[in-house]
Amino acid sequence: MSATTEHPKVFISYSWTNVEHERFVMDLATSLRNHGVDAILDKWDLKPGQDKYVFMESMVVDPDVLKVLVVCDRKYQEKANKRAGGVGTESQIISQELYGKVQQTKFIPLVCEYDEDGQPCLPVFMNGLIYIDVSTDERYGAGLDELLRLIYEQPFHQKPKLGGAPAFVSNPGTSYVRELGAALRAIQDGKPNRQGLETLFLRSVLTELDKLYVTPEGNDYDEGIYQAIASTKGLRDQVADYVEVVAAFSGDDPTAIGPFIKLMEGIAAHFGPPEGTGAFYPGWVDLYAFFALEALLIQTAALLRNERWKTLRRLVGATYVVRGRQSELTTARFVAFDTYLRSLDEDRNKRLKLNRVSVSADLLKERCSAEKTSFDEMMQADVFLALKSLVAGRETTEGWISYWEPRTRIYAPYGNRHPVFLRASDETTRNGILAAIGVGSGAELKAKLEVSESLLGDLDRVGGRSHGRFNFLQAINVAALTG
Repeated sequence: MSATTEHPKVFISYSWTNVEHERFVMDLATSLRNHGVDAILDKWDLKPGQDKYVFMESMVVDPDVLKVLVVCDRKYQEKANKRAGGVGTESQIISQELYGKVQQTKFIPLVCEYDEDGQPCLPVFMNGLIYIDVSTDERYGAGLDELLRLIYEQPFHQKPKLGGAPAFVSNPGTSYVRELGAALRAIQDGKPNRQGLETLFLRSVLTELDKLYVTPEGNDYDEGIYQAIASTKGLRDQVADYVEVVAAFSGDDPTAIGPFIKLMEGIAAHFGPPEGTGAFYPGWVDLYAFFALEALLIQTAALLRNERWKTLRRLVGATYVVRGRQSELTTARFVAFDTYLRSLDEDRNKRLKLNRVSVSADLLKERCSAEKTSFDEMMQADVFLALKSLVAGRETTEGWISYWEPRTRIYAPYGNRHPVFLRASDETTRNGILAAIGVGSGAELKAKLEVSESLLGDLDRVGGRSHGRFNFLQAINVAALTG
């Protein structure tokens, strides 16, 4: 396949294991389509009256189908090995082609489950094939990235030409900042010039972010914004490395996040229309708004992980200077960075018929990895920020929503309880959380939550849809936190 192929076609083979697994497969297929891959799925493409076995075989042998993605869980393994049901027939077709005329590289096992011995649940005919691991939320983002690189033939490591200089490992379209290394070493070594080096690094992040900006235009304006956001993955990972080192090596020193607060204000300086332009239209700020949202979640996650309670209190209590939609400078609390991203959650969702509750939440999840802040940690940070905003009450900051809506709660079935809140029965942890959100006791927190009772129902909805499986009070372990 040429790397320039616009919409490579793939077929997804899976077992109808249960509702949750089918939802996982649907989410995966939707993510692929969102990234330009023409994913073929029986739920969408097998019409009434069609022979499902003919459909399966046509997909496997069709030369226009670049890859066959085999979603392997325990049930798929069992059915394939026993040649049982549709999976058995499908597996027989695949195995014949795998050992026949079709290239082996056409078939990609995606492992969703491991057995009791820690072995991937692969059917016998796929044993020995290199697989992609999407078995947990922490591995899903890295697995999706690996899968997309494989489909688009853009591997991390590219073989250099004979006789030429070796090619550096690259990620086309992704920005990186060279100043990070010096800043990290200065922080770890406690050098007196650390803050200056941090400032240089964060200024460079802003410079690279500005380079990625695209002016929204046309009916498909969201595509340019989406691709610009995707290109910030390298910057996102570098910010994750930076905030983790600050949290780990600075102790619980609130002044340590001074440079990060400046970074947030630097991003927020673009929360209005570009200079010289009077009108405002959708998508102008969404590149900056998404990056700010993600950066704040990553910073919060790092401070929670390292239990830097005083520093957390400064982060969520600081007054940020931001640019309003009429280009005026104003002040706001951290909730200003919880922005509705119309280009993703409304216009892109409708244009591509993704039918997603929150495209921005999907993107946050896809960009996570265990090494660069896991998705579980992002969800925990999201819940913490919502708790702080409810404690603060409705603020009358003009132009901004008054409380934080944890959009990642749509994934609550994959993790509705969070470690830092589960430890709230421990007095030290409980007192730390209470101090971070600015209340003096569990009784005071209980009273503030009662005042905010009308807002708690809003937390069950994203984009007008109900998500009753998410229970905010359960997520914060309210009994232990207020006891």
